[in-house]
Amino acid sequence: MLTLVPALLGCRVYSVGLPTDATAGDFVGMGLRDSGGAGERAVVDALGELAIDAGAYRSEVGGAADLAPVIGDPNSVGCSDGTREGFRDVTNWPDIAGCAGGWTSPGLLDLVARSPRCGRVSGNDSINPNGDECSAADLCALNWHACVDGPDVARRSPTGCESLGLPGDQAFFAVMTGASPQGVCYSDPSATNDLHGCGSIGQPESDWCPPLTRRMGFADCTGVWQCGTVDDSLDEASKVYKTGPSLGGVLCCRD
Repeated sequence: MLTLVPALLGCRVYSVGLPTDATAGDFVGMGLRDSGGAGERAVVDALGELAIDAGAYRSEVGGAADLAPVIGDPNSVGCSDGTREGFRDVTNWPDIAGCAGGWTSPGLLDLVARSPRCGRVSGNDSINPNGDECSAADLCALNWHACVDGPDVARRSPTGCESLGLPGDQAFFAVMTGASPQGVCYSDPSATNDLHGCGSIGQPESDWCPPLTRRMGFADCTGVWQCGTVDDSLDEASKVYKTGPSLGGVLCCRD
């Protein structure tokens, strides 16, 4: 058994709509690292620490280790698969969770996207880690919802995005909102520009989306994150789907 060392962060490049910056941002917190994905051979020892096999599942980008979860009752953890990958200190952040996994029903903005479609059988440690036939909302446990916007996050996290994860974690956790072409976030189906949330990949957030700290534009949507075609470069929030369990998912807020 061994503990994986956090991988170094990579940098992203040009994203439509706002100035770019390669800074990874504030992404610190608690927890160990391991695969957190399908096929993982993980056990929880008597001290509650996650131990992993040397052949742990690797993420789809650069072979880096994925996020180690906190494991527990979904109603307490906040994620439908019973594992929390963001805001892993459940005691200090009981009402907000970063839940990793994929979904195939595109978008974050309309009622379909904000409603579970596969009975919440999704999440990176579920039997459906790619989220087949699921919406982004399926990643959240019963009595939780995918966080709508920045104010929703602020009501449940007194530190905003701070302490979401460890330095070196490679992840982005989205909220269910977009922005105007000028980068002003507001919760309305007409605001579709970029993905917005907390994490380490993507670009620094604009000043008009507090307390969110990261955004992903079309150029950042690579690998498991898919945001349509180049013609959708101002429409990512209505097009996005996620093809696999690595690199984050959505933020979930307690109802």
